[in-house]
Amino acid sequence: MSFERNGQSDRPGIGQVWGCVLVGGKSTRMGAPKHLLESNGVTWLELILSRLGERAEKVVISGNNIIPDSLRDVTVVHDVPGLYGPLAGILALFRKYPGKSLLVAACDMPDIEVAALDWLLDFRSHDVRAVLPDLNGDGHVEPLLAYYDHSCLDLFEKAALSGLMRPGWLVGKPGVITPQPPVLIRSSWRNVNSQEDLGS
Repeated sequence: MSFERNGQSDRPGIGQVWGCVLVGGKSTRMGAPKHLLESNGVTWLELILSRLGERAEKVVISGNNIIPDSLRDVTVVHDVPGLYGPLAGILALFRKYPGKSLLVAACDMPDIEVAALDWLLDFRSHDVRAVLPDLNGDGHVEPLLAYYDHSCLDLFEKAALSGLMRPGWLVGKPGVITPQPPVLIRSSWRNVNSQEDLGS
């Protein structure tokens, strides 16, 4: 199964965007690996990679979990040892692929639409280091369907040294913006953490 695209960013000097699905969680509340759950016979991991692949030059998987054989050709990057949570996966990618900006998605967000990815990418500029959506305009950002420019590497390194594990700590840093998505695409940020969430 291939998810690759050819081409560069259409904004000179900004560079490539890669898509990344984080699969490092333990899925404790779900009781089964969330990235292996299926919709219409397709795993959520495959589904999300496919969505990201519609806008990213390359897609990768970040985490230490089991990966289906159907995705054996997709690059897997293991989390940074000694760290946990999304920071461990995102920092591992920035270290391995410096200069690549990231569209990051959690593996428990099966409703992602390409329109939401377009919305995130529309904010790209030389002055924007990260786009963390604030769904309700109340200051609570969604860091796991978000855009991180390659220039965030130093911020993530500092977070790792300080023990700050959640990407939300980026809020308030220069170049980090927290826009509110339009209502029509907010369902893309629905995350499914438990069996009860599956029916919501």
